[in-house]
Amino acid sequence: MNIECTKEEFKILLDLVYAGNVLINGMRAQEERIQAYSIMEQQIFAKAKEFELEDLITYDEEFREYMPTAAYEENGVDEYIDAYDTQVFWEELVMRLARRDALNYVGDVDQNMTKSKLKEMQMNLEEKYEEEFEESGLMHLKIVKQTEENL
Repeated sequence: MNIECTKEEFKILLDLVYAGNVLINGMRAQEERIQAYSIMEQQIFAKAKEFELEDLITYDEEFREYMPTAAYEENGVDEYIDAYDTQVFWEELVMRLARRDALNYVGDVDQNMTKSKLKEMQMNLEEKYEEEFEESGLMHLKIVKQTEENL
C-alpha cells in the first residue's frame, strides 16, 4: 500500500482509522470482530514509522500486532470518541423514553391516533426529557417495576 501524504495528514489518517475500528469492532469480542477493519488498521499502523510517528504506534511482540502507545491515547482522539459516545447516549435515552411514553399513551388511551400525532407527541416528550436531563442529569431517573397497581 502506497500512501502519499504529509506527517500531519498521516496522523489524521491514524486517528480516523483508529476511531473507525473502535466504532466497528470496539464492542465486539475478539472472535466476533470484523477482521477486514482490524487488518486495515494494522496496515495503517505499520506505516507509522515511515512518517516518523513511532512514538504513537508501536509493535507489541507479545500480541504480534501494532498498538497505540500511551502517548497516542493521550493525544485527544479518545476525547472525540468519548464526546461522541456521550452525545449518542443522551440522544438515544431521550428518544427511547419519549417513544416508549408516547406508545404507552396510545396503547392506554387513543389507539386510533395518527402517526403524525404520535410523532408530535414523541417530539414534545423529547423536549421535556431533554430539559430534565440538561437540568438534572440522571438524578431524577428511577426504575419503577410494573405492578398491577401502576399499570
